[in-house]
Order: sequence, then C-alpha cells, then structure tokens
Amino acid sequence: MGAQVSIGDFAVMTSLSRKALRHYHDIGILEPAHIDPYTGYRFYDTSQVDHAHIIRRFRSLGMSIPDIKALLSTDDAGARTDIITTHLEQMEAQLQQTRDTVGALRELLSPVRTPASVEVRREPALAVWSIGAEIEVSEIDSWFAATLRKLRDAVAGAAGALSVVAPGGLYDRALFLESRGRATLFVPAPHTADIPDGIRAEVLPTADFAVLTHPGDHEGIDRSYAAVGKYANEHLISHQGPIREHYLGGTPSDPTAFTATEICWPIFSTTPPPE
Repeated sequence: MGAQVSIGDFAVMTSLSRKALRHYHDIGILEPAHIDPYTGYRFYDTSQVDHAHIIRRFRSLGMSIPDIKALLSTDDAGARTDIITTHLEQMEAQLQQTRDTVGALRELLSPVRTPASVEVRREPALAVWSIGAEIEVSEIDSWFAATLRKLRDAVAGAAGALSVVAPGGLYDRALFLESRGRATLFVPAPHTADIPDGIRAEVLPTADFAVLTHPGDHEGIDRSYAAVGKYANEHLISHQGPIREHYLGGTPSDPTAFTATEICWPIFSTTPPPE
C-alpha cells in the first residue's frame, strides 16, 4: 500500500476527472481505497495510479467498459491477451472502414466520368432458366447467393456435373425507385427437356443496351451505374425496361465469386435489326 490521497490529487496524477472517477467507482472498476463515513470524501491509494492509467489508456483506445472490467478482473494472462487481441481486431476493422469511407469521399469530389469502354450492344434472343421474386433491396444479397446456387445446382443436375455457367440478372426500376421490386436471375438453358421444380424456362427477347463492364466485386458499382446511365441519356435514347447484368468470372464451386459485372442499360436503338 502507498499513501492515501484526496480525489483532487488523484485526478491530477491520473488525468481522470472527478466525474470520471465517480463513474468508475459506481460501475466497480476503480473504487476508492477509503471513503470518509462522515464527509463522504473519497480517498485513493497511490498504488492505484497505474490501475487508473490502464483504464484511461484503454478508454482512449475505444475499449468498452465491460471489456475493461473483464480485463482488470482476471489474473489469467491468456484471457487478457484474448480481450486485447479482440479489441485490436475491432480497431483494425474500423480503421479499414474509415479508409474505405475516405476513399469513397475523395472519389465523390471528382465528377462521374464516362469511360471509353461503354459500348452499344444488341443482345440476341436467349433461352434461359430463371428464378424471379419480389424482394426488398435489403434482402438482395442473401436472395442473390441462394438463388444463384439453386440455378447452378439445377444446371449441374441437367448436365450431370458442375459446370461453368454465365449467369445474369434482370432488375426492375422499382427496386431502385421504391427499394422493392422484381429481381430475376437467369442462366442459359441447358439442352434438356426436363425443367426442375422452381425453375422457369423462358426466352429473353432481343434487346439493345449500353454496356459498361464494372471490374471486381460490387464495391463502387454505383459509380459505374452513374457512368453508363449518363452515357445512355446523353448520347442515346434510354429505355425504361429492367436493368440487365451479366456476371463474369465465377467458378462452379463458387458461382458468386465474380471478377467483373457487365451493366446493361436498356436503350431504344435507331438501327434496324439485321435481316
């Protein structure tokens, strides 16, 4: 034990305010060594200074009170290491999120530029197997993964083995406008007469699109949508039909691991179809 000091002196030694010290007393992570029964004054022991510094440092690093309490209440070095390691991992994830946010904000400082890679394409009629549903935008990721795997398994059942398919999607404007609408995933129909339950066989009609390939996953795809939409409206005649996407680079074992997405913005073509 060291010397007992007033709360004022202890605050100076620890850089913890009177309010903070009272709070830490109330929640049981830094209790005074002595409380005068007549005046209610709190007194601390100088041996508690290091303990107080640990609390202040971890609070400045964003560690939660329950974690600090667990850290200080155990003598198990392994348990302490786990608590600190978990907090470090959380800080690293927050740091990466901050970096991503800063990068996105810097990108927004520059105007949307239309890449030279926008092309006008006529997609021929295509026989497909498809699955569609009315969904909320918040549900789209889970619905997408489950539906794409169901289509992959259906094609594998028809072909007798897992094979690479080139999936695509159709998204009604209501999904963007109202955050709820119809979404459809499709794959080219295999050469079989047997259509599995829950799968629809249909033919996508010939259609004209302004097409932009977005590289990588869907991070930043909103900017690619902006670019192709600008091009379609400034240089072509935009059509109000569903947006079409083609997913490139997936594998049989993981059909959702794309290397690129083709965004196909529907347009009215002024060129007659070939005879």
